[in-house]
Amino acid sequence: MSEPVKVHGLTEGELMEVDVAVLRTILHERVHHTIEVNMYRILSKKRGIPTNFGETAEFLLDIWKRRGLPTSDPDIQWCLNYIGFARMIRTGGELELGTELPEPFSEEEMKAVEKLIYGRRSIRQFKDEPVPDEMIRKILHAGLWAPQGCNVGSIRYIVLKTPKEFKLVRSDIPVENCVMIVVCQDMRTYKALGFDKRAPQNVYFDAGAAADHICLMAHALGLGACWLTHGEETQQRLREHFDLHEDFVSRNHIIVGWSDEAPIKSQRMNLDEVVVNI
Repeated sequence: MSEPVKVHGLTEGELMEVDVAVLRTILHERVHHTIEVNMYRILSKKRGIPTNFGETAEFLLDIWKRRGLPTSDPDIQWCLNYIGFARMIRTGGELELGTELPEPFSEEEMKAVEKLIYGRRSIRQFKDEPVPDEMIRKILHAGLWAPQGCNVGSIRYIVLKTPKEFKLVRSDIPVENCVMIVVCQDMRTYKALGFDKRAPQNVYFDAGAAADHICLMAHALGLGACWLTHGEETQQRLREHFDLHEDFVSRNHIIVGWSDEAPIKSQRMNLDEVVVNI
């Protein structure tokens, strides 16, 4: 009798019962590693087509559907597309993606990029003026589009808006007249893949990349922001206050508001001093 199929140590029966966040992560990761990473080498004839190309991801998607979970969300649509691509390649179909190679930005576009990267400053004092919810959502969305290791999808947010809520977070500067965005992670996503042991550095890189995108979008919207960190005391306090599961962990917080100061932009070392090899 053959052994039951397992994906990241979970049988079909266990995958039918596992938390949705875990199933979603495993689906993301298998689409990434078994289809996305290989597909472009296959299309460029640098490797052959595995006989089971995409079948593991297709199996996971079938479980997702059998559980009655929605397929309309953008990340699941992304999975659906890649699974369809893999099936077409596996069965000998022709695939036209319609995508283009990146091109250099125009001179005008580069001015905007340089203004964003080199003009951003850390702002710690804000006017007593509310930040519209639509701006907050745009900022949060930018954080979701930051790079993340293996497309894990761990990022979660807590948005704090009142002085009472601010007290939940231990901050080394006064916090007032702003919105506080707490970047959190669902650690079940890393544990399901074993990444908490095999690639623990990804946890912090993913949270840091999200915070950076948040600060850049805030700057582009004419707001000020400052990225701060906190420790286990704050993590526990947030977890208890919002009644979150034990694997829900906050990583950093960004204060965002309408700038009430215009600090001199901090400078960096000369580039030639920091390049070890080029």
